[in-house]
Amino acid sequence: MHEVLDELGVRSDLLAPQQLSDLDELGYCRFDGFLTGDQLDAALGEIEALLRVSGRQGGTLHLKGLLEAGKMFDPLWLRPTLLAAVRHLLGPEFRISEMHYRAGKPDHGGQALHMDTPERAEPGRWQVCNAIVALTAFTPDNGATRVVPGSHLDYGFVPPRGHEDHPDQVLLLGPAGTAWLFNSHLWHSGTVNRSRATRHAVLTGFHRRDGGTALLDRQPSNATIERLGSAAYLLM
Repeated sequence: MHEVLDELGVRSDLLAPQQLSDLDELGYCRFDGFLTGDQLDAALGEIEALLRVSGRQGGTLHLKGLLEAGKMFDPLWLRPTLLAAVRHLLGPEFRISEMHYRAGKPDHGGQALHMDTPERAEPGRWQVCNAIVALTAFTPDNGATRVVPGSHLDYGFVPPRGHEDHPDQVLLLGPAGTAWLFNSHLWHSGTVNRSRATRHAVLTGFHRRDGGTALLDRQPSNATIERLGSAAYLLM
């Protein structure tokens, strides 16, 4: 996979020292201005079209399979800086597992703190990480994702009951187009949207190839392979 990542322009020097230390110590790092206005508009426009044909949904909206939905979603994951951060956490032998949309409507979206894998791990053996891209601003009251910094290193961490707050939790806040990569062994969750508008976000998961986790359900279509190119396809 070293050759694949080299072809995609993935280099360790793409990340700032602060991003590297944040990944190690806090369990997540931030990418400001990750998407342009045009990229945001394209992704949101396609999501609105997909939601119209998706059928009835509840208070939290979901769409799966965005890797195959079209080129407007490629900038949300196929980026050298983001892939460099994934490699920092998981090593070079990783693959993308899924891309999905999650949006809490007003008064919905809350979750209990959780990890995305039942397995504890340690530096050098992290199994899973997730990128989250804010398609609308993440604010203190609209259901922003919360994380407990450093909890990926705390093997005795005890989460609060239900949706209760944790005294050390931090909300991921930023304007539309901001992205974060977080170690999925970090305790995190969505929060309740207390605003009057839906909070839109897309999440992309990555796994170590030796992690034994279920990945893509089926072979990508020929159109997707042709669009992404051979190097990106090998990450799927």
